[in-house]
Amino acid sequence: MHSFSKLVTAVGALALFAAQAKCANVSSTETYDYIVVGSGAGGIPIADRLSEAGHKVLLIEKGPPSTGRWGGKMKPGWLNETDLTRFDVPGLCNQIWADPTGAICTDVDQMAGCMLGGGTAVNAGLWWKPHPDDWDVNFPAGWRSKDVVAATDRVFSLIPGTIAPSMDGKRYLSQGFDMLGGSLKAAGWEYLVPNDHPDKKNRTYGESTFMYSGGERGGPLATYLVSASGRKSFTLWMNTMVKRVVREGGHATGVEVQCNGAGHAGVVSLTPNTGRVIISAGTFGSAKLLFRSGIGPTDQLNIVKNSTDGPTMISSEQWINLPVGHNLNDHVGTDIEIAHPDVVFYDYYGAWNKPIVSDTELYLADRIGPLAQAAPNIGPIFWEIIKGSDGISRHLQWQARVEGTLNTSMTVTQYLGTGSLSRGRMTITRQLNTIVSTPPYLRDAHDKEAVIQGIINLQESLKGVVNLTWITPPSNITVEKFVDSIPATPARRCANHWIGTAKIGTDDGRTGGTSVVDLNTKVYGTDNIFVVDASIFPGHITGNPSAAIVIVAEHAAAKIMALPAPPAPQEE
Repeated sequence: MHSFSKLVTAVGALALFAAQAKCANVSSTETYDYIVVGSGAGGIPIADRLSEAGHKVLLIEKGPPSTGRWGGKMKPGWLNETDLTRFDVPGLCNQIWADPTGAICTDVDQMAGCMLGGGTAVNAGLWWKPHPDDWDVNFPAGWRSKDVVAATDRVFSLIPGTIAPSMDGKRYLSQGFDMLGGSLKAAGWEYLVPNDHPDKKNRTYGESTFMYSGGERGGPLATYLVSASGRKSFTLWMNTMVKRVVREGGHATGVEVQCNGAGHAGVVSLTPNTGRVIISAGTFGSAKLLFRSGIGPTDQLNIVKNSTDGPTMISSEQWINLPVGHNLNDHVGTDIEIAHPDVVFYDYYGAWNKPIVSDTELYLADRIGPLAQAAPNIGPIFWEIIKGSDGISRHLQWQARVEGTLNTSMTVTQYLGTGSLSRGRMTITRQLNTIVSTPPYLRDAHDKEAVIQGIINLQESLKGVVNLTWITPPSNITVEKFVDSIPATPARRCANHWIGTAKIGTDDGRTGGTSVVDLNTKVYGTDNIFVVDASIFPGHITGNPSAAIVIVAEHAAAKIMALPAPPAPQEE
């Protein structure tokens, strides 16, 4: 009975994207109260809330459909007779690393989802209630933990998350979790259900928590987008690239779009005077769109001016000089590898074309078994807070998974998040591709200090585990030398949890401040252009950011809708 609800909603979905099989010209008379650019963790929820309030909303996605509900087609042979795609099945989430074609952005030098759902369509689905410090340390007034309680409640009432995604409630292939989790417990770490205690992130551990539901991906695609698609006031365009926000001074009048194989082309107009643009294209995509719309540092806008965009770019007299692309951040990833004879490896990559037939049968019949869990058998997740010699507390999240150089290996990635001070920069090229020009990793000495101390503490916690072997770092090298030996580059440190390129804050970037958007997420120097996604995060948070981005979208929706309409232009 897993496909019935999908069939019902798919009827409405087909009406949304049936006309997109070929390139269509934009109607010259149609207008929208809100145009939302990007259908990820920020764009889908805010489009839903805006349409729920009765506004006429257009949600534009650059890429194709992902999950089966919305017309996605990418799948292995064993899914051919189903309405599922690889993006529906948790156990196939790692296929993005083996075959990213058609699912990722080609104009970014990092891995980024460019399809309906964005990162929430292609990631492992980890789903965390943020620690209070994630808001209180990073965000300005009006965005602190006490301010986002209602938004958090709304998100988790729709997408509660689960530590047992298999529909029979069992945890499969638990040997790695049992070995490592049991070892942490013996060393004094506390077991808990993570989202029941989001404020307890110091020497605690628990099962991975996912946004999955019904043994499938779930998340915003299965909740917010479903409710939005049932409204006549909501329209979804896929395979449609937004080239620029069309504006006169600080006031947007629409967006210019281009077909991406299919989709729509032309200029989409906002409702005169009162319409608004919400940019939710992700940390790289939102910054790029701002650049192409004449908003950002002058050096970047000059690059766009000298690109193929030059003839249609807004005049330099109307450029808005803001620090877009600065403040780039990512979790600092540091991998350690251990091995233990109790650990059992499962070939999730093999599930693509050489699956274990009994496991596919279990999954297809009842959504149970290893394929109802995320590859590659993620967990336990554990946390520690390290207070640095600079007095700043830095949060570490450790994410274990059963893969490595041996069939008995576990790779455990340490993520440095809340409290980290290092920042980088993303820029644009004349080919209109975005690059990480300044990596954000360990540029602050105290950030590195926390990474080193975290590994030392873990070694101490596991020193008494019988038959445990440390593969990385090996026993003949100090932790300090090990950390120094790993280049501070995206190729070696990237967590793909990018944030920060359109920072929220009160210090207006036009006058020497660091912020791109104000406390209502409105771009400084404009009256109706907003940014709502991970790019507005001032600093990194403790865990994987998907849930926090949805919370930001919920909170921003309420703030934006409470704003008065811009004043009507004065007739000359």
